[in-house]
Amino acid sequence: MKLRPHLWARVVAFCLLALAHTGLAAGAWAKESQRAVHLSVPYLDKAVTPAASAAIRAVRQHDPRIVREDLGQSVAHDHRYIRAAKKAVARYERAADQGFIMAHYNLARALAEGRGIKRNYRRALAGFRLAAEQGNVPAMLRLAEFHLAGLGTAENRVEAQALYYVAAGIQNRGASLAKAMLAKHLDHSQLEQARKRARVIRARMPALDLILQRAQEQALLVAAAEGDIGKVQSLLRDGVDANAINALGRTSVIAAAWRGHHAIVGELLKAGVEIDAADNQGRTALTWSAINGYSKIVDTLLEEAALVDVRDNKGLTPLIRAAWNGHEGIVKSLIENGANISAADDRGIDALQRALAQNERGIAALLRAGPKKTIRRRGEVFVILAGDNDKVGALAVVEGVGSKEGIILDQDTQMIRFGTDGRIEKGYASKALLEKEFGKILAGLPPSSTDEATRKSRAGDDAGLPDYVIYILLTLFIVLLFVGLRWFIINRR
Repeated sequence: MKLRPHLWARVVAFCLLALAHTGLAAGAWAKESQRAVHLSVPYLDKAVTPAASAAIRAVRQHDPRIVREDLGQSVAHDHRYIRAAKKAVARYERAADQGFIMAHYNLARALAEGRGIKRNYRRALAGFRLAAEQGNVPAMLRLAEFHLAGLGTAENRVEAQALYYVAAGIQNRGASLAKAMLAKHLDHSQLEQARKRARVIRARMPALDLILQRAQEQALLVAAAEGDIGKVQSLLRDGVDANAINALGRTSVIAAAWRGHHAIVGELLKAGVEIDAADNQGRTALTWSAINGYSKIVDTLLEEAALVDVRDNKGLTPLIRAAWNGHEGIVKSLIENGANISAADDRGIDALQRALAQNERGIAALLRAGPKKTIRRRGEVFVILAGDNDKVGALAVVEGVGSKEGIILDQDTQMIRFGTDGRIEKGYASKALLEKEFGKILAGLPPSSTDEATRKSRAGDDAGLPDYVIYILLTLFIVLLFVGLRWFIINRR
């Protein structure tokens, strides 16, 4: 059958679109495959061996929880982030002292990443080991990575393989794949050593059915969603991991916040749960409570410094969600806790536009007014330090510093003085002046915990071929294909 010219044109157009889609997908895949694994794992500060890289990638192919924990939330690493991280560490330490295994795991992650606390690989290693010995599978996986990369200990592939053997025996798919990848880099003697070591590790664990423990994690999720506080308390005492996720990517605290169970949210916080975890839709416990209008849960999460400007998969923040759904009290609480009023979703719609569309006049008035402006008290100095990448790295409030009262230093070394009449005076300070006038204050502040993550993200952007090169090559390919097809069609006539 002979096709007419206009039908040929449609066929060519369809082929070009298909090729363009395939080419873009291939380009994205090629770029991701060239990305060094240490740029995606927050506690790896250097490149790892090919053997370690293969095992670490294998785990993340089948463990969405590990991937989500590594990525964290896409929020500004400002003073609110630092406060949230420090508050979380304090919560983890309290819960760990009470014997909650999950809290030891969360604290170890914070120590490994230097998030809210000074980075300490040895302490992180000890925390992961303690949790792993109690049957916590994510702790086993991260402990194996510490041994592969030599973090806080000597590099030891045999120990890592033994941990993968144990985790694989508890039906963890990521560990099963990782042990297969790592086995290629071990000889027969080393594999036998790893098997013996795995038996020792397993024998030291509590005499419990670890596969049954996975079922208990799902039971905790159900109990949290149903409001069964007695069962939640019992499972937490038994060491069940409340960071575990269900098919929707929800943790227990997200399930409890989604259904409005304030008491259960409180119990989970006491046990050291991660409150800023997000589900498959990118929604945290704060987002769900803002959507459904659970003001008591919102206030509790804000008291624990939950991140307020987290975005879901459509770019909506808790403030936009609350304004859209007409929850005026929650909107007020979020604004008072520093929520970004001007933030817009992926379609460019902000909270005020959502409120006006729903005729929520009270909410619109709150959004227009913004946060209440307050004059700084005399005798207080707010000092904001910049990191190496010009991002805010630390915040401190220092009282009683004499002539320096009312001065703010921002990331550009800009000095802002608040007068008694509320007026603001601006100026710039040289590095020498800062060291001379504020040396003692600056020396006492903690180092930045966010610089490394930003450096990694920048390094990751440079990995592989630049996007514009891929697009140029793809365009040239499509043009040549089109010319060739056109020549073929003309000669066929």
